[in-house]
Amino acid sequence: MKKLGFAAAALLAACASSTATTGTATGPAPLSHDALVSHVRVLASDEYEGRSPGTHGEELTVAYISRAFAAAGLQPGVNGDWVQDVPLATAEVTNNPTLRVGSSAYAYGADWVGWTKRQNAPRIDLSNAELVFVGYGVTAPENNWDDFAGVDVRGKVIVMLINDPDFDTGDDRGFGGRRMTYYGRWTYKFEEAARRGAAGALIVHEDAAAAYPWPVVNSSWTGPQHDLARADNGADRAQVEGWITNRVARELFTRAGLDFDRERARAQNRGFTPVSLRQRASVTLETTIERHASRNVIGVLPGRARPQEAVLYGAHWDHLGRCTAVDGDDICNGARDNATGVAGLIELAREYQRHGAPERSVAFIAFTAEESGLLGSQYYGEHQIFEPRNTAMMINMDGLSTVGPSRNMSVVGFGQNDLQDTLATVLLGQDRTISPETYPERGSFYRSDHFNLARTGVPVLYAGAGDDLVNGGRERSRQLAEAYIANAYHKPDDEISDDWDMSGATQDLQALYAVGRGVADSDAWPQWNESSEFRAARTAQGR
Repeated sequence: MKKLGFAAAALLAACASSTATTGTATGPAPLSHDALVSHVRVLASDEYEGRSPGTHGEELTVAYISRAFAAAGLQPGVNGDWVQDVPLATAEVTNNPTLRVGSSAYAYGADWVGWTKRQNAPRIDLSNAELVFVGYGVTAPENNWDDFAGVDVRGKVIVMLINDPDFDTGDDRGFGGRRMTYYGRWTYKFEEAARRGAAGALIVHEDAAAAYPWPVVNSSWTGPQHDLARADNGADRAQVEGWITNRVARELFTRAGLDFDRERARAQNRGFTPVSLRQRASVTLETTIERHASRNVIGVLPGRARPQEAVLYGAHWDHLGRCTAVDGDDICNGARDNATGVAGLIELAREYQRHGAPERSVAFIAFTAEESGLLGSQYYGEHQIFEPRNTAMMINMDGLSTVGPSRNMSVVGFGQNDLQDTLATVLLGQDRTISPETYPERGSFYRSDHFNLARTGVPVLYAGAGDDLVNGGRERSRQLAEAYIANAYHKPDDEISDDWDMSGATQDLQALYAVGRGVADSDAWPQWNESSEFRAARTAQGR
């Protein structure tokens, strides 16, 4: 298959080194700090109520993005409409469910959080179910790994560790060492619990392994929980899914006569066998369940030569809405996560329009319900506007830089495909470099919307703020990243601030524009690398 040639790559480098300076009658220059901030101020305002799907905040958000796409000269991307309906079932726990294990009672929010994905079950009574520790809850035949070996967990509550078996050890035991695989994600673990017929599934929270502290779990998994509307109403899911704190887990193991750290170490080795925790759990969930359609917003700039082929740009518009209050503030505004990405999406559309249509079409997609498990992009992946074999690539934006320029851009999922080589060439024109993601153990490649395009074979690029800041280098970058996770991520403090500096984001967007424009103006088909788990799907498409 054709790749981007030297001449095209050189053109991209030159394009990336240029800066858009021309303003328009409708606002500041495309890709500029002022343009980006103007969108974020609206999308992350209290008026938008944290942009939760199914709320007034969604109505405002969808209308804003649709107007912005129209103003950027795009065409509605869904049969003459701006929106693709995404059928959701939204469940919210209405009681204050206590998890009871033997004579111990664990408080909702402080000790555990739980929900049900069964969409026709307003009341769940899980009674006297045996607790079984199943290590990391992984079944990986290609790695000769089965954490459920020899045990039937139907009707039981399984207790699992977050992340992969080789997260703590650092060596590669078949799961990439410190780099998280999909087996390490909470989504996989609950899916495997369902396949095994477990009555309940509880993940043990640990800050480092999960990549966020307990308050993030509490704010993210209490309140309305969304899922795609299922034909079987989620009947195959465990009755109760949830998280428990590390402290609670250690108590359970101690009462079972087991050492938590020793059992965790045992689970890090092939040949692990599950062990009963010799206790039984009970909990009652009372849940309201509503069915409604949320929306992906899609705008298209039709290609002038091959409009059936496409380059995609994506960013999720949703956030958590109303959440656990901090100092009286209960709106999780999601300014950085991900009003910045939506701002970038709109500004890239303006930049494409400024330069005119390329040979291929370019689609701009604002996804819903990313925070609920990548639901909007999952639905798009199952109902794509452009056939996967005709989709050359997808670029994802989830959290743009707000702290000034960096000397590099970080690629999440480094080594997956050759798009990073194109980006590296583009960055030469900006006198910058490319680098792997700073925290591969967080599993970010499986935590944002590009993943659902990758699963269909479409090569994806998820690249953004580098970790070597012009002002302060890697040490300042590390401090700021840790402070954001501790204080703002999935909390009310993720708000816009007057001290934001989005000049680094403008550089990053110029680079992402150059990569996408080069592919859109070529007949190249980016390729997954030989070692990528997504290569087979692309090969089957004849690309």
